Amino acid sequence: VCVFDPHEGQFLIWENAQPEVRFQAPIGIVEGDKGELLVADAKLGIVARLNAKGQPIGSFGKGVLDHPTGIARDPLSGRIFVADTHQHHIKVFDSAGNFLKSFGSAGERQGELNSPTYLTFADGLLYVSDTLNSRIQIFDGEGKLVRAFGERGMFVGNLPRPKGVAVDNSGLIYVVESYHDYLLVFNEKGDFLMPVGGTGSGIGQFYLPAGVWTDNKNNVYVADMFNGRVVVFEFLGGGA
Repeated sequence: VCVFDPHEGQFLIWENAQPEVRFQAPIGIVEGDKGELLVADAKLGIVARLNAKGQPIGSFGKGVLDHPTGIARDPLSGRIFVADTHQHHIKVFDSAGNFLKSFGSAGERQGELNSPTYLTFADGLLYVSDTLNSRIQIFDGEGKLVRAFGERGMFVGNLPRPKGVAVDNSGLIYVVESYHDYLLVFNEKGDFLMPVGGTGSGIGQFYLPAGVWTDNKNNVYVADMFNGRVVVFEFLGGGA
């Protein structure tokens, strides 16, 4: 787990911080209700808790999670949502890590999932990258489908392989489209607005990007995986 503190200008690497948690495939990460970090490890089948120094302080999901990838948290209820990719559903835990329920099942119909990966929670809604169904599905906090957008295709704006998803303060939705190395921008209705990036190693380009995150100033951070970097954008525009 790599940590960058923009206020202090520090870059930290937390790798195998303690023998209790030796990460094998850390993918999803989110802040917990007490400021700790929650890290979903797909191979270990757990969500690890780390304190501010990167030290393990517990874990949950063992025996419940098969291949956890994306993770998100509802700041109001404290519920934690984990994408269990190989099981094709979303598993829900309380803030203490107790399993509550799961929703979704394998399939292509609305509300069904095919290898869900990345998640984000914004304004009471859970956004799910339904990767092999080539769409984003949006659920309420109880797991009821609200709407979906995206489709297969080779045109810019299609979602052949959606990965990371994020929502900024103005309601714009950012989706990493890893097949063509784009960051795609949609309005809150799911209408396509513009692409960012494209394949390459130059400034603003990507090579197999994965996750995306926005801060409270609407800066957009993209994990540019095969270029080994994080690319930061400031998006200037409206959500019309």
